Amino acid sequence: MKYGINIYQFTHFRKYLEEYQAARMLEEPSFTRVEVCNLLGLPKTRSYFADVLRGKKVSKRMAEKFEQILELDDAECKYFEAMVAFDQAKTLAERSEAFDALMKIHPNPQMVLDTDAYSYYKHWYNSAMFALLDVMDVADDLSAVQKRLVPHVALGKLEESIKLLERLNLIRKNEQGFWKPTQESISSGPYNNSELIREYQLQSFELSKQAILSPSKNPHVMSTMVFSVSNEAYKELEAELQKFKAAARRIITNDKNKANAVYQMNLHLFSNLEPEDV
Repeated sequence: MKYGINIYQFTHFRKYLEEYQAARMLEEPSFTRVEVCNLLGLPKTRSYFADVLRGKKVSKRMAEKFEQILELDDAECKYFEAMVAFDQAKTLAERSEAFDALMKIHPNPQMVLDTDAYSYYKHWYNSAMFALLDVMDVADDLSAVQKRLVPHVALGKLEESIKLLERLNLIRKNEQGFWKPTQESISSGPYNNSELIREYQLQSFELSKQAILSPSKNPHVMSTMVFSVSNEAYKELEAELQKFKAAARRIITNDKNKANAVYQMNLHLFSNLEPEDV
């Protein structure tokens, strides 16, 4: 731990750089953002470090220069490089692979996430399996599930999903020998690790894209709005979305009819503009 900052408490290298620079400057007032640029060999580019914190891509060569400035040992260098790869991954598959690599390098992955929670949220079909067991009567033969589940998932992965859900006590067999949920719904709850949930959400957004590109006969609602509002109106919209989510959970919980379908619902509300003070 250097300057009170532990690199292994981070999964985003930009956040680590920001907090490291601020902490070190408390002990070394000369260690400013401009000085970081000088140490990187960029005396004529005074804004490079600030640009990196805002999202500028970092090359392998510059990552190695950062490692020298950060005074990292060999293990910390590998972790820093893994964080850079994770942050700059271009596709969902690359991002998932990079996150796996990050966890393998981490000396104590439990510090970042619960292993079973990671296994659950890593793949979208685990939550889909949990929901569809309320719709279908499923024993040990999962071939019927494989035929109906969209997108397609390999049979072996579905079998692993069943084992995981059983280990998490989310499902158990009923008197007829069918796997059924032990509760009506689940939320991130104690597993509310921001990075973990972010990865799960990215998978969900990818499913939405596939649903748009490959419309099926199943009922679906796709709606998009782009608008300009004040900060006050935004807060009101955010509050209304929270009310809607609560209402949706209430409808799902109070549904006494037999479930006959599994649905995904994603709500997105984000800005296309940077704040004026950036």
